[in-house]
Amino acid sequence: MGMNQRPPGIPWHRLRRFAKPAATLVALALLAVLGGIGATSLRLTATLDPASTVWDTLTAIGTLGATVIALWLALSSWRRGRDSGTRLVSAWVTETYEPVVGASHYRRLATLHVANESDEPAFDAHVSVIVGVHAVPLGPLSAPAPIAVLPPRRELTFDLSTPLRAHDDTWNPRASVSFRDRFDRWWVRDENGLLRRGGAGRWIETNDSQQMLQLGSESLENPLRVTMWFLAGLRAADRADLSNFDGFLAPEAPGWSDVNWEDLRRDTFDFQPTSMVAYPAPYIARVKLSGDVHLQGKTVSVDGLFATGGPWMFVTLTYRPERGWRVFGIGSTVQPDRILLADGTFGQPE
Repeated sequence: MGMNQRPPGIPWHRLRRFAKPAATLVALALLAVLGGIGATSLRLTATLDPASTVWDTLTAIGTLGATVIALWLALSSWRRGRDSGTRLVSAWVTETYEPVVGASHYRRLATLHVANESDEPAFDAHVSVIVGVHAVPLGPLSAPAPIAVLPPRRELTFDLSTPLRAHDDTWNPRASVSFRDRFDRWWVRDENGLLRRGGAGRWIETNDSQQMLQLGSESLENPLRVTMWFLAGLRAADRADLSNFDGFLAPEAPGWSDVNWEDLRRDTFDFQPTSMVAYPAPYIARVKLSGDVHLQGKTVSVDGLFATGGPWMFVTLTYRPERGWRVFGIGSTVQPDRILLADGTFGQPE
């Protein structure tokens, strides 16, 4: 090691996981010591003064019992203090209806709330919105995945109004959230409000009925369906060209007339859309395509860190109320500030 180099730091965040077993061992050792002292004292008292044995025995037992109770209360208090922050992390969905100015109907406003009311931050939070009679998980929708840090005593909100229009049964929307605490432990607050320890994310098989519910409605209000129709048009004919995609492409996106459709068809042939759509900004959707054929028909569990795989491609779509979703681009991700929306998009009543 050179003169100007620092020795590697102690990984305190990893040592914290040993705090509980260490505290338990210390408590047991202390009880053993106290028990040994008490037993020795009783034997010595019985030898020196047999008449006082009963009283001294009861006194020693009472002292030892009080010590055990005090240690148990201290350990319980320490555990409650350690876990207090995790009990104050939650996620939920609220709904309101407001009249649309210049129209004769209401607009549904749905908002996802993710809150941390504790004095400690939470990390790597993954949210999944749950809807409908069958409790269908839709993923984070407009929330980031993950939310890198949930600051202490903060509440984050995300608009779900447009994303929920892609599904018919959105009754009783609610949310689950998984997160990591400062002791590097994973927790899950499920959609019913129950808190439990979480685990590593994994790919799991899904049944056909759940897949159909996650796909959502067959309409232009659903970016996942539009993506599937776009891919079907790309692969259906012997020769793909611009005429295959009439009504599916965003006309304000530059470059559609210059696309080599045969190359695009070949490059995307093994890619299939995943079941959950991300909405990084209002009126913008992103559908992830997986090129791993072994992951088709699977979804990601919501416990702990979401599983990853690859290779990936992304279909970016834009929304306009009177026309629905259109494909803006395919390939790598496009950030919202690099996307040109149609003129007047934000002034249209929904």
